[in-house]
Amino acid sequence: MATIQIVSNLKLHPQKGLLSKDCTGKWINAHYQQGDLDGACAVYSVIMNLLILGMIEKEKICVYNSIDKRTRKGKLLSYLLEKQGLVRDGYCFRTLAKDIRDYANFTANQKLAKSREDAINIIQTSVANDSPIIISVFGEEWAHALLAIGIEYNENDVPTKILCLDPGAPSPICTYWNCIIDVSTKTLWYKTEKSQTKAELGDLLVISQE
Repeated sequence: MATIQIVSNLKLHPQKGLLSKDCTGKWINAHYQQGDLDGACAVYSVIMNLLILGMIEKEKICVYNSIDKRTRKGKLLSYLLEKQGLVRDGYCFRTLAKDIRDYANFTANQKLAKSREDAINIIQTSVANDSPIIISVFGEEWAHALLAIGIEYNENDVPTKILCLDPGAPSPICTYWNCIIDVSTKTLWYKTEKSQTKAELGDLLVISQE
């Protein structure tokens, strides 16, 4: 029988969909699709990660709200949303981790997996520690960043799917995720409601609060 492990700061609301509790204790939308804010996929993944970890509040990221740049969190959000909104060639996780450390009192570390199995183990460990993890997937002519929030295991406790919040897909309504990375076969598949394609796991980024 398959089992699923999901980070705890998430809940499904019958009308509002997937919610998480921000740093003010308010339940807010946990998923943002590109177009809701102003940013590239890696930026969206960071914002969702910080919200689910309860490290920022929703009101600070609203498009029409001004950002208080006097605080370290404000400086980070301003940098990500106002200066790094459109990154044509992708946002290097090493650079992104450094920017997060420089602008806010958060710990951010790029993880370089030695193999697919190593990447899956890192994701498993993060989810087991109740923390989302930003992951990258790529194909021959594309790359994408998204936020892993859970793992599905088969009856032998072997991971079969990485459950993700994808900023490039519509917000989930009936599940905690809107994208899966199927790791159950030799060929890895990136799947959303509207598309699926072969992929590989790339770099990972872990964020925590000091």
